[in-house]
Amino acid sequence: MHVLIIEDDIPLATQIGDTIEAAGDEPDYADDEGLALRLCKMNRYDIVVLDSAMPGCGVDAFCQRLVEAAGRRTPVLALAAGSLQPCEPETCGPHAFALRTTEPRELHQQLKTLLTEYGRGLSQLTAGELHMDLEAHSVYCGQVPVELAPISFRILELLVRACPGVVTRAQIEKQIWNDNPPESDAALRGHIHRLRQLLERPTARQMIRTVHGVGYQLDAAH
Repeated sequence: MHVLIIEDDIPLATQIGDTIEAAGDEPDYADDEGLALRLCKMNRYDIVVLDSAMPGCGVDAFCQRLVEAAGRRTPVLALAAGSLQPCEPETCGPHAFALRTTEPRELHQQLKTLLTEYGRGLSQLTAGELHMDLEAHSVYCGQVPVELAPISFRILELLVRACPGVVTRAQIEKQIWNDNPPESDAALRGHIHRLRQLLERPTARQMIRTVHGVGYQLDAAH
């Protein structure tokens, strides 16, 4: 488990890090918001421990910035200001989880439990009649299974997560080809065309809209 500790109280950050390291896991440290965001761009963290008093923009807004930096949603365990104490839910915001224990020796177990619970919830995605199971790599439109190749599955996952929002072409290309997208957008258009066809068979309607000049949008309304 790779844990990012965002805390400007060095003794407290060290205490938390020592607890995590003693259990055989790997802690990283950030003592300001800028460094935390840079580390999230560089590394893939399993969970984040955050001092709820640090972000000047508030915990919820800062969690959104972490998502943008990392390109994925990561569970955040919020600590009360400057101490290893339970954080009130209204202080943490909807994107973070409050610490459930005041015992340092129990912190690591809580991190593992939170990661398990969070991962279990993230493995199931639903948008209208469309259901995805990320662990089983399965897709259903209503009760009808839809067989997708890996690239189509990844594109659909992006669309479902963003629904009803728009996913830009650049976002899709980065997920599929990383920093080496094809010179022409014909490859992406081909994948979208194929995915449209596969989703139209059980629904008899077009579920992926093209937002011209921007990207694509899932129309999951039945």
